[in-house]
This record gives sequence, structure tokens and C-alpha cells, in this order.
Amino acid sequence: MMKHLKKLLAAACLSAVVSGFAADYVPSPEIKKAQAQFEDARFGIFLHWGLYSMFAQGEWYLNYGVNAEEYAKSARAFYPADFDAAAWVSAIKAAGAKYICITSRHHDGFSMWGTKQSPYNIVDATPFGRDVLKELADECHRQGVRLHFYYSHIDWTREDYPQGRTGHDTGRDSTKVDWPGYYDFMNAQLTELLTNYGEIGAIWFDGWWDHDEDTVPFDWQLDEQYALIHRLQPSCLIGNNHHQSPYPGEDIQIFERDLPGENTAGLSGQEVSRLPLETCQTMNGMWGYKIKDQDY
Repeated sequence: MMKHLKKLLAAACLSAVVSGFAADYVPSPEIKKAQAQFEDARFGIFLHWGLYSMFAQGEWYLNYGVNAEEYAKSARAFYPADFDAAAWVSAIKAAGAKYICITSRHHDGFSMWGTKQSPYNIVDATPFGRDVLKELADECHRQGVRLHFYYSHIDWTREDYPQGRTGHDTGRDSTKVDWPGYYDFMNAQLTELLTNYGEIGAIWFDGWWDHDEDTVPFDWQLDEQYALIHRLQPSCLIGNNHHQSPYPGEDIQIFERDLPGENTAGLSGQEVSRLPLETCQTMNGMWGYKIKDQDY
């Protein structure tokens, strides 16, 4: 069991005991309670897992000149036979972790649950045909381990996503950009995740930085999206791995591959807020599985 987990436990998360909130945002009593629980948790495990694991080249493999249609064919062979939610959660809990954060959808656009918003998901596009997020959520609830969902704001496969500074060579038609349609798609997926999988501890966003070099600032419409999350689950925390100071509506501050206040990896130079803090660190050099990266 641990042999298979080693390939998937790409990062560990540590939460720091700090209190306070982003300016112009007043968290609800439910959020304040959840923030206190998060501070007390101190240690979580990040499961960075998706279709990209098939290629064993890391989670950004699709970004490096691979055609999205060819990449998607790998779903026909995606069959994680060793997936065992009970064994995984038990091992993580035994290690002392209080929560799990798993990639529900990464930048490659593949959804790790049976979403109704796209057939490009683990239930409909693979011979495995099982909703691993549902199985993991049920087991987390049974064993008392909180579950967080990573969710990518960007998509290297969908033509309606407004292309930023990554994912240029995947074969998308840039004339079919439709931000309102893509925004609705994301919110419909988030609604599924926060409606059908029980209590979720946090939504962990990533990808804001894809438009951080735009001449005209890109409007991600975060206010509406954050309000949707808090409305669907009043105690669900929101974090965003944007490498900026927290925005109103965010409940935790994330530092990627650095301790708060340090910036050795060049991704965490933002000011340290008084929000509960989380530092996310890989166990080797990658977030996703890379066969040549065995320096654990």
C-alpha cells in the first residue's frame, strides 16, 4: 500500500497558528470556527494525482508541446487498480495528518470525479469508471479526516478558457474563447463538489498567475465565485495559490514551497497576512509523479 502511496503523496501541508483576516472581508461565525480547526490541524497531505500521472513526466507535461487530443487518449488506459480509499485514508491518518487536499481538476482539464459538466472525467472517459473523489470523501468522513479540494482556474484543453501565458501548444482554437461560458462551467463544477460530496474543509484554487502578465488586468470574478462557495457551504474555507496578498473572501493564505516570510523558491514573496497560513512543500522536486525524480 505505501509503495503506491509514495508515487501520489507529492506534497505535505503544514498549517500555522496565526489569526486575523483579509481587509474588507468579515468571515462568518462558521468560517471563524473552521479557521480555528484548520490552525489546530497543523499537518495535512496533498494528493497531486490525475491523468498526467500516466505519463510519469510531472503535472505540467501537457504544457510542453503535447497535443491535447492525443493526450486525452490516455484516459482510455487510466485504470488505477490499487486505489483503495480506506487504506489511503488510514495510512494518512496514522501518519498524524488531520486533512487531505486532492486535485479535483488540474490544468490539463481532466476531472477526477463524475462531473456532469464534461465527459472528460474519470467516470465517463476511463475504463476504471469509479468516482475516486466520492470514495475518498466517504472514507474521510467515516474516519474523521477533513477533505479539501484543489481546483484549477485554468484549463489547457478547453477552447472557451481565455489563454494566458501557459498552455500555448496544446492545439486549442483561440478564436473560440468564451469567458462567461467557462466561468459558468467552473461554478457548475464547484457546485457539484460542494453539493454531492458532504462537508468539504476547503477549496484550494490555483492558476490566477496565468494572467499575471496581462497588459489589462484579467477579471477572474472571484467575488462572485467566493460568495457561491460560502453560500453552498458556510464553513468551507477558501485559499488561492496566487502568490499575492490575500483577497477579500479568502480564509487562509497559501505559501508554495516556502515558509511564510521566505522566498527561496521564488513563488512566495507576498506579504504575510494575519490569516491562518499554509505552506505546501513537495516531497521530491515535483507535485505530480515523475519517474526520473526519485529524490524523496
